[in-house]
Amino acid sequence: MPLEHPKHILAPVDFSDLSALALQYADALARCSGARITVLHASSFEAPPYFTQGQIEELRSRLRTAQRQAERELREFARKALGEGAVLPEFRVIEGRPVETILHAARQLGADLIAMGTHGRSGWNRLMLGSVTERVLRETEVPVLTVRAGTAPPSRPLAIRNILCPVNDTAVARRALEHAAEMARCLDATLTLLHVDEGGKPDRIADFCAWVPAEQRTRCRIREVVRRGEASREIVAQATEERCDLLVIGAQHRRFFDSTVIGPTSVRVVRHAPCPVLTVVARDHGEVS
Repeated sequence: MPLEHPKHILAPVDFSDLSALALQYADALARCSGARITVLHASSFEAPPYFTQGQIEELRSRLRTAQRQAERELREFARKALGEGAVLPEFRVIEGRPVETILHAARQLGADLIAMGTHGRSGWNRLMLGSVTERVLRETEVPVLTVRAGTAPPSRPLAIRNILCPVNDTAVARRALEHAAEMARCLDATLTLLHVDEGGKPDRIADFCAWVPAEQRTRCRIREVVRRGEASREIVAQATEERCDLLVIGAQHRRFFDSTVIGPTSVRVVRHAPCPVLTVVARDHGEVS
């Protein structure tokens, strides 16, 4: 199994405290792996249909001025989020709708990880995340690190010492474990592999640690845990009890007529985990109904 670590992280920012926190986690991963960070702010412009061409041009002129100001504010925002003396990332302010801009920038830059905040909605059975995050998760094929509202602010400097990775006997779980094992090695963190027995499902793994390459196995601390119950609840409970700093989970993209969906377990974990979640996605080209 090859080592998996990010080389270019895209960090979309909306100037909120939540996006500042996501940027701090992106910086921690980048410092460990040597990855580049591009901080992105998307500003959307749509002129009302009744505007004249002259009015539209005037608005565009004002927008260009606002974008230059946004670039200055973006640098100051990153400086405050990352602290004095931090190596500042690259910056981009792009006109466009947030989801489309994030996805296009990730492809154009060759980003292999997206780090962003998410303003999730309340209620355990509600499967909606913040609309931007939910669409990015559904439509991208690169891992997405999400920091949800309510996540406790980390200590400074930010340290990731305890990583949880739920696994079952699937290809996407193996891919998530590749990322989790390399991050644990890089960050010198404890990696806990969790299997949830939901009652009779044939996805038990005989030896979790056999999935972890010998090189990583000797350079990070690995624990195995088995819980029984409904998967998303048990994963969140384990993360809470362990006071995890990062949760890494695999998610399958499945076709649903003309769009894609992500399994409910992954979505619930992203919405309710007490720590940031790295969602490693895999695409299933079959259709479900």
